[in-house]
Amino acid sequence: MLSPLFEPRPWARSKILPTGSANGAILGDMIIAKVAFEPQMFVRDAERIAATPDHILLHLYLSGGFNGLISGEQASIGPGKVAVIDLAHEVRTRAFASNTLSLVVPRTMLPDMAPGTLKARLDPPRNELLAAHIRSLQERSSQISEDEIASTVSDTADFLRRLFGHADFTWRNAQDADDDFLSLAQTAIRDNLAIGKLSPDFLAEKLGISRATLYRVFAPHGGIMRYVQERRLIAVRAALSDPLETRKLSRIAADLGFNSEAHFSRAFRQRFDMTATEYRQEQIEASKQTQLTSPEVVNRWWVDVATTARSASA
Repeated sequence: MLSPLFEPRPWARSKILPTGSANGAILGDMIIAKVAFEPQMFVRDAERIAATPDHILLHLYLSGGFNGLISGEQASIGPGKVAVIDLAHEVRTRAFASNTLSLVVPRTMLPDMAPGTLKARLDPPRNELLAAHIRSLQERSSQISEDEIASTVSDTADFLRRLFGHADFTWRNAQDADDDFLSLAQTAIRDNLAIGKLSPDFLAEKLGISRATLYRVFAPHGGIMRYVQERRLIAVRAALSDPLETRKLSRIAADLGFNSEAHFSRAFRQRFDMTATEYRQEQIEASKQTQLTSPEVVNRWWVDVATTARSASA
């Protein structure tokens, strides 16, 4: 699946090919995916650069990391960091066993980002915001409807242009700042869903903002605690949609902060009009009927998006 862009190689001298897995979605001109792999090397040489589009790969490492050459410079990427991989440049990395989230966007989504203008790593505030956006997008990706794809792609493009397009990130207006607080709060909530009493005081201290700011940011969403409940339910639904998820339903609910299985069951059914067991079975049946795992599906996307973009700009 990755072979049009990279040549995966064994880390050490071995005849055993490196392995990995990917589960994701093609959203219009973007790909968002959960990718896990064993230790290996990734190489993108001049021949591959000439033969394939120079998309931009934003690679968030949940665990693991790598050392090597990306975006024209040597970089070391560890857990919690986003590697900004400009595919107009060679890639030569040694990667550890890793769990990652990958967001691939065509360069046409960032027309001001000419080859050579992207750095391999972001400063901490931007890295935190980009990681939050990628995690939110991946969580929502399996549930985005056809009529939501265009706006999702457009919102992501706007966010990335704002993130990369200004040397001074303090230029943000009030609405942008509130949007960023919301993204960071979403990440803080997501990372702490197992805490049964995920309170406004905890979140305000975690984010370094006042309770008044926190309440203002969440007012359009029905309030902070209602939002926490919604995120717990969405996180459970996302887990049940993941074909790689093997935990029992009761364990998923407990891990995501539901102290009562009965309360969880009522809340899930009220929110999604079916039981969690019915939803999981529905997803299993849907995965049997949806054949999107062939490498040709992704390989065709690499070229189709670039071809469409070139035709649109001609």
